[in-house]
Amino acid sequence: MGPELEEIQRKLTALLQENEELKDKYLRAAASMENARRQAERMTELRARNRLQDLYLRLIEVVDNLERALEYSNGTDALSPGVRATREQLLDVLRREGVVPIDVEPGVLFNPESQEAIETREGAVLEPTVSAVGQAGYTHEGRVLRPARVTVVRPPRHA
Repeated sequence: MGPELEEIQRKLTALLQENEELKDKYLRAAASMENARRQAERMTELRARNRLQDLYLRLIEVVDNLERALEYSNGTDALSPGVRATREQLLDVLRREGVVPIDVEPGVLFNPESQEAIETREGAVLEPTVSAVGQAGYTHEGRVLRPARVTVVRPPRHA
């Protein structure tokens, strides 16, 4: 009875160890599947957000074209009020979707995170300063969709 009992205990120990290993493998596989599911969700959300932001950029280009049309009109033609109303309606739709214009005016300090310098000039300033806004910039959910395109006056370079 002694050797048989030892054999049974050895087999029981081996089975318990195998059970622990299988349990560990199961838990690792379950965690891996959960991680894969979460990663797939993140990728799906990222793709959807990027598609929306691409759409917003294309709509902003339409706003730009409407603004250019208004700049070149003499203001007395019959189409100007309709073009203006269409631009405002489109801007309202974008605002409701969370697309926010970047607030930039001449005289504010240049911010390279939300502004793109399209031209620079030397001037009597201590720090780079916006002197003109060439094109509006926009953000969505705190992310810059398009930087404001500005002219910057910078301090003179001393030789």
